[in-house]
Amino acid sequence: RSDHAHGAAEAVAHLAGLGHRSIALAVQESPTAPRLRAGYAAAVAALGLSPVPASPLEDAPSRSEADRFERTLEYLCEGVAGGNVTAAIVHSDADAIVLIPRLQARGVRVPEDLAVITYDDEVAALADLPLTAVAPDKHAVGAAAAGLLLSRLGTPDDASPARRHLDILPTLRVRGSCGAAAADS
Repeated sequence: RSDHAHGAAEAVAHLAGLGHRSIALAVQESPTAPRLRAGYAAAVAALGLSPVPASPLEDAPSRSEADRFERTLEYLCEGVAGGNVTAAIVHSDADAIVLIPRLQARGVRVPEDLAVITYDDEVAALADLPLTAVAPDKHAVGAAAAGLLLSRLGTPDDASPARRHLDILPTLRVRGSCGAAAADS
C-alpha cells in the first residue's frame, strides 16, 4: 500500500521549509483520511509547528457535497483572514480544483495568501493553477501487489509464505500552488 502518513508528513515538511508555520489539513472521510491525519499530526508535532484547529469536515458529517465545500471554504477563508492559516493540504485533487477558484472569488490569493498542496495527483497538473501534489505511486503499489500474489501462487500449498506488508512512499510533485519554484512534472 501507499504510505499516506509519509506523504502527508512530506507535504507538511515542504510547506514548513517554505516558512509556513500554520498549516491546515482539509480531508473528507475516506479510507486514506486516518493515515493522512496521522502523518500530518506527527509532522506538525515533530517540526514544532502551531497546531491549526481541525477542519469542520472532521467534526460532523456534511449533509451534501455543496455543504461540505461551503464549510471547507469558510474554514480556509476564516483561517487566512485571521492569520491562523497560511497553507493547506487538501484531499483530494478534485476538491482543491473546485475550492481554489472559490477561495479566489472571496479574495484569497493562491499561493500568495494560501499555499495549497493536494493529495493524490490524479488531475492536479491540469488545474488552471497547476497544483503541487503528493503523488502516491499507484503503479508501484499495483506491481508490488501483483508480485506478492504471484509469489503466493507459486508456493506449494503445504508451504505458506510469510505474510509481507509493503509501504510504497509517495513523491511530492512541486508545481505553482505553494509558491515554490515549480519543478518539471
